[in-house]
Amino acid sequence: MSTVPSAGLKKNRRSSSSYLGSVSSTLLAGLISLLTFIPFFWVIATALKDRKELTYNRLGFPQSFHPENFLQAWVEGHFKDYFTNSLLEVIPTVFAILLLGLLAAYAFSQFSFPGKEALFYLFLVGLTIPIGILVIPLFYQMVDLKLINSLWAIILPQIAIGLPFAILLLRTFIQELPQEIMDAGRIDGCGHFALLLYIIFPLSKPALLSLLIFNFMWNWNQFLLPVILIQKESMRTLPLGLNFFL
Repeated sequence: MSTVPSAGLKKNRRSSSSYLGSVSSTLLAGLISLLTFIPFFWVIATALKDRKELTYNRLGFPQSFHPENFLQAWVEGHFKDYFTNSLLEVIPTVFAILLLGLLAAYAFSQFSFPGKEALFYLFLVGLTIPIGILVIPLFYQMVDLKLINSLWAIILPQIAIGLPFAILLLRTFIQELPQEIMDAGRIDGCGHFALLLYIIFPLSKPALLSLLIFNFMWNWNQFLLPVILIQKESMRTLPLGLNFFL
């Protein structure tokens, strides 16, 4: 007769301990989020102060707000041009990496041709070469091609740098797809283009989305190539322009 209340008591204890654990985790996550927000708050608060207040109130809340500071920095720092240049550089670079990477990955996973494995591993060598080693040869090559101080001087090398990882990831993803789906598409009359467009591409969207985010962030924050290959102020990208602005 006493086992039922005892079991209910144990169940209540487990539920209460689970509730306390959930509350503790939530509070800890909220504290970490608050600590993470502090640097952003300090940056925004500093940007809204005038120069006089910066000397005696560096860490405090601004006593008078100056939102015109953002407009002044945007205009005097030419950030509109830098932002546009970054978009014009990143968008075609990421698009070319995704398109060429998908085509190459499909060929490496579905075709059989002499030297396929050797060519695939040759692409993978690009993952092992640091970008710093390539800067000087790239500079002289872009001088010979007369592409210095143009966005193509950044776009073309970054496509070549991003392709090895894209091919590796997409080839592995395509090989893991069920072969029955490919066979069903071929039975229905799909050629290679239709198979790639209507079957491979929709199923590969998770991998393509991951590549898009990774390459967009990497190319957007790229600093080494622009600082070497871009010497004209009007062609600077956003990270390079921000560095000269500081």
